[in-house]
Amino acid sequence: MMNGSQRLHRSRHVVRACFRSGSVSGSAAGPAPRIHPNESFGSGDRREGGLGPAGAEQENSGYALKRLWAKGRTTDIDPWFFSKWPARQASPHVRRHSRYHRLPSLCVISVLLLLVSYGPAVAQPKRLVVIKCDGLSYEMVDRLVRQRDPQSGKSVLPWIDHIFYQRGARLSNFYVRGMSLSAPSWSLLETGQHLQIKGNVEFDRYTLRSYDYLNFFPLYIGGIVGARVDMPAVEILDSLGLPLMADAYAHDERYMTLSLFLRGPRYSTLQSSLQNKFLRPPKEVFDEWTMGLDLRNAIQNELVRELLVKLNNPKIRYADLFLADFDHIAHHNNDIESQRFVLKEMDSVIGQVWTAIQKTPQANDTAMVVISDHGFNTDDKIYSQGYNLVKLLGSRAGGGHHVITKRRLMLDYSIKGVNPLVPLITTTTPDSYYLKGESTVYPTAMLDFDGNERASVHLRDSDLNLLHILLQQLQRNDLRPEVRKAAMDAFFSVIDSRRAEWKQKLTELRNELNVLNVAIEEQRKLWEAQPKKFTKEQQNAGLDDAAKRIWVQFDRWRIEQRQYTAYVAALGNLVSLSPAAFTPAKIKIRDVIPKESMGDRNSIYKLQNYVYGLAPNGLVVNNDGSLDFTRSFLRLDYFAMLHGLAVRNNVQRGITNRPVDLIATRLTRDLVLPLIDEKEIDEDVIWITAGANRQALLLSRRGADGQLMLRYVPVSNLRQDANGKLQFQRIDWQAGLPLQMFEDPNLVVPGNNPAAWLSEWHTDVEWLEAVHRTHYSNGFVGLHEELARHHNERLSPDDPALSDSEKLMRHYARRKRELVEPDMLIVANDHWNFDVRGFNPGGNHGSFFRISTHSVFMIAGGSNTKLPQALTIEEPYDSLSLMPTLLALTGDLRDDNNPVPRLWDKGFRRFPGRVVKELLPIRVSPATDSKKDESRTLAP
Repeated sequence: MMNGSQRLHRSRHVVRACFRSGSVSGSAAGPAPRIHPNESFGSGDRREGGLGPAGAEQENSGYALKRLWAKGRTTDIDPWFFSKWPARQASPHVRRHSRYHRLPSLCVISVLLLLVSYGPAVAQPKRLVVIKCDGLSYEMVDRLVRQRDPQSGKSVLPWIDHIFYQRGARLSNFYVRGMSLSAPSWSLLETGQHLQIKGNVEFDRYTLRSYDYLNFFPLYIGGIVGARVDMPAVEILDSLGLPLMADAYAHDERYMTLSLFLRGPRYSTLQSSLQNKFLRPPKEVFDEWTMGLDLRNAIQNELVRELLVKLNNPKIRYADLFLADFDHIAHHNNDIESQRFVLKEMDSVIGQVWTAIQKTPQANDTAMVVISDHGFNTDDKIYSQGYNLVKLLGSRAGGGHHVITKRRLMLDYSIKGVNPLVPLITTTTPDSYYLKGESTVYPTAMLDFDGNERASVHLRDSDLNLLHILLQQLQRNDLRPEVRKAAMDAFFSVIDSRRAEWKQKLTELRNELNVLNVAIEEQRKLWEAQPKKFTKEQQNAGLDDAAKRIWVQFDRWRIEQRQYTAYVAALGNLVSLSPAAFTPAKIKIRDVIPKESMGDRNSIYKLQNYVYGLAPNGLVVNNDGSLDFTRSFLRLDYFAMLHGLAVRNNVQRGITNRPVDLIATRLTRDLVLPLIDEKEIDEDVIWITAGANRQALLLSRRGADGQLMLRYVPVSNLRQDANGKLQFQRIDWQAGLPLQMFEDPNLVVPGNNPAAWLSEWHTDVEWLEAVHRTHYSNGFVGLHEELARHHNERLSPDDPALSDSEKLMRHYARRKRELVEPDMLIVANDHWNFDVRGFNPGGNHGSFFRISTHSVFMIAGGSNTKLPQALTIEEPYDSLSLMPTLLALTGDLRDDNNPVPRLWDKGFRRFPGRVVKELLPIRVSPATDSKKDESRTLAP
């Protein structure tokens, strides 16, 4: 007997057959019509050419189907199946083609029978309630659920046990697709699309603009004057055309609590939480004040109260609740009792929400989901070790950099706080080689260490350092003539080596800024046309927020225009310099060396030969009168330096004394192709190094079916020369390579030759299935997700229908995303962290370790949702599967992973992730005993 999903699949095949036979086509005997990418089968007015004159028969059939659906005979058939079906109308052509009447009738009858039999099996959740738990680890939850409370005899987490272990389903192998970092991880879960946000904080290399995705203060302060309406991550995703899960619902059909992807500040929540906190007897307030006011719980308690009230509103079809306490406590305390206490509180909140759902009329149609963004690397027997990369970069051994961060050093232990509205914090070094006293004007490194187990590093363009040093020397009055001539020749040789590249970028930027100016003016007019007051109904529909977003975009573009124009002016002045009219003493360095800018990303050669200062003996001239670059400047190989880091002693057994595990960066295909046996690979190649003799290249391409294919190529001693040519040696599979897959006992590959399997191309799903239980879990896939540039419709200028201005605006949008790419991603060794805010002794995340990427996905629902009960799903899935799975459950996803037309029109596009097929409704045979225990485990 076919199950529900098989019946739906079969019914769609029948519909397709009817199309092909002519019963539902524009011509009785014509070819099958082309279907619009966002069209569900049965839709008539979106199809190319529409319905022809012989279409009355199928119109009558469609009307009959729609009428049956309206009468409730097919209550569980998606409404979109009929939403575009034409109204019935008489046509004389029907009689002329009477010989085709029986075939359409048979097809329609077949469709009706299949759909009616399928209907009871595909009941769908009509309301989703999603509880988002920051940093919640599956291992921790599973361990505590199985522990019994000695007093009650129940689970330590009784509500999670009751709802999801006994009455719902859980994925025991659900992983972060990329790096276990909050902002990127939540963006995957919220959009179901590949990563565009790669860190908790991102920096623009040209302007030093920061994108702080974790900071709520600018939203609430800016929201008062209408300057902000969404969190920064939402603004970025909106600009890229990537809607959130909540965007599938109308403004008045959703309720969103505080989260990193919040739309609109919740002032009423803050007001109510403060009132509930302070409008109490004075003695209670004073007693709590003496011990420290806990405003975190006050806000969370208010959010829970508001959610419980909102659940009684029948119009709400989507609601979420964000719980961040576990992540907070696990960073700062590795004590299992503290973590258990927080989890029991979270369990209680989950129970409150579930109980409230059961009291609503929509209980049988509601599905509740618990999801987490990543796991947590915490161990009650180990204190996390900290290493200060900011101090390293600021030291003379690390390059003497003035370092920009978003978080202040040792902030957690400081008496004086930091203004949360300050976008950048510069740690000035006294060890700068040539920029003493210029830390605010010329910072030379940027560091994002959020997540602790990793850090993204931007270093100023090495050539800008070189030009800056040479110009300083040329402005001296005591240079010998031969040294001055050699220095001037060297100065212009550096400019000449980059002149063509810089000129091209300047031309592109100027063209983009010209188009941006036009867009700013159009946006200003659009803003001025917006109403100044909105009715209550308009506010409920979100029209006031939509108007504010017009202003926010207008204001953001104005700031960008000013910042990029300043960069273009300085770089343009530098490129226009010529030896004939060059008088160093008359030049202001700030006019020709872009200030407050990192310039372009450094090549591998520059990172291996980074210029950071003048040599102790100053400029040295060769016998031929040229400048000796090797002896004139201090250089540093950052890959070798970082891998060579070691602390003198380590007081914890089993923890290495080396803080850096691996370093990864992106290369281009052209550099690698001459050295490998592949020709058809993607543009992006990821280089991973765990030391000179332990390196790898991560290659990618698309298979014949469009699926992502990946290959791991072991190499050693990768280097790049000054001309850009790459060289490395191919090596055999061996222990100690990056990600340590080969030697891991939990690697599961077919056959008896792991090296052979690991050397071949495999899909991302095949890699996940093979490595997900290893120490680095799906880190191989995760590194590609994190470092590769993923296609996005809004960033592609290739659509021939676009105007020249629209193409330039897309080039501009893509440039902004590319400018936030760091030079290097540094991943810490196990139980090490780079958290210079306080070097947390608890746990970490931000790596590719299984313990950090292993997250939570649990679901349960009312009887009408037909969700499985007591089901453990062992097949591995990653975070790209959440969105398509939820949309499939609610009937908003087609078989081909495209959203239905309603969502397509809202900007949703095809989802690259797999649907968790085990959660789709399964038809139970009438002979099956409904009381039978359906507990079961599905293995891969």
